[in-house]
Amino acid sequence: MPSGADGGPAEHSDPQAAGGPHPHHVVAAVLGLAVLALLVVTGVVPVTSSALGGLGGVLTATSGAGGSGATGGTAYARPHSSTPKGPLTVVGLGDSVPSADTCGCTGYVEQVGSQLERLTQRPWVVHNDATGGWTTTDVADDLLNSPTRQHLADADLVVVEVGANDFDLGSVADTSCLPATTSGCWSATIAGLRDGLTRIINDIKLIDTRPDLRIAVLGYWNVTVDGAVGRALGSDFVLGSDALTRLVNTTVAQVAAGTGAVYVDAYTPLKGESGDRDPTGDLLGDGDHPNASGHTLLRTAVLDGLEDDGAIAAWRRIPD
Repeated sequence: MPSGADGGPAEHSDPQAAGGPHPHHVVAAVLGLAVLALLVVTGVVPVTSSALGGLGGVLTATSGAGGSGATGGTAYARPHSSTPKGPLTVVGLGDSVPSADTCGCTGYVEQVGSQLERLTQRPWVVHNDATGGWTTTDVADDLLNSPTRQHLADADLVVVEVGANDFDLGSVADTSCLPATTSGCWSATIAGLRDGLTRIINDIKLIDTRPDLRIAVLGYWNVTVDGAVGRALGSDFVLGSDALTRLVNTTVAQVAAGTGAVYVDAYTPLKGESGDRDPTGDLLGDGDHPNASGHTLLRTAVLDGLEDDGAIAAWRRIPD
């Protein structure tokens, strides 16, 4: 119904209308309002200001699924916004693998940020604070530094990969250090890795206290060189390095489970479930660091872990 300048009904030109509407017009109007109200409540007609504007305040529509607004004193359901809120933030912590400073390619941390933009339809900012050569102690100490703390304070996702540099790898080929799980060669360092990684995760949570923060912790495909470079060092080296790597990954997975972090398996993508896949084509010439294809494999592993955890679905939901 058109309205006049004062918000009330426009004047009729029909002389009879000046004295009030005919009774059958009143009945028709009431019936029309009742039908429209039913359609709005049942969802057949969307609840919009134009749908409600002709009801003159008679109809009040509410929605239990969302917030409410007001137009002309009438509450109505606010439609879901398609405008992304954000940006969201991912922070990388750890050693030379997440830092990707020797690759000459886009590292997996940055790739994760780019892919999350596509998957969530929301903007993401990446802060990569990983540094080549760092141990768990170095990363834990870095959490005291202002720039890293500022990045973490706004983080929605923190990706951590560290621990390989904790070990003196000179004994990797020593068969007396097998089995790795019970060997005194590694027990003290494994205990330090467990304590250090636990400290890192707990300190991250002290800096960023939001309950929806996700922390993804990666293991390794090998804590030392692999592929053709590793095989050139002999079968004892290959056996010993694989045994130590599996022990490190078990430790990292246990810490992740105990602290509520997401464990990301980096072993299977490069080595296969049984460990017989040759990762040479996914490594740089040093046999130690991933190349572009290796970083892509790690990116996929991180995203798969976050998908399984429900994080990506949660980030897709635009906050009110």
